[in-house]
Amino acid sequence: MSETVKIEQRLQDQQRVLLLPIDEALTLILPFILGVIGNNVPMGAVFGVVLWWIWGKIKGEGGLELLVAATYWYLPASLKAYKEFPDSAQDHWEA
Repeated sequence: MSETVKIEQRLQDQQRVLLLPIDEALTLILPFILGVIGNNVPMGAVFGVVLWWIWGKIKGEGGLELLVAATYWYLPASLKAYKEFPDSAQDHWEA
């Protein structure tokens, strides 16, 4: 008897909410929810769509990984969230 084994083709894909990656879904849904809470649904919906569009432009085609890499290379060491990495301005390493 032959068993079928399903192998995922894209193991590194982000989780999705409403067909959008989770970070894009949050930028679209959170302003809408705040608009509902503040009794201003149209403004929350418009702000959510604008924020989602801006976030998509910032992310670009490289995705979230490109933004993380850009923060490593361009932010000063004091502002980085991952301080255990060496400074990107350091040219030579000595053991």
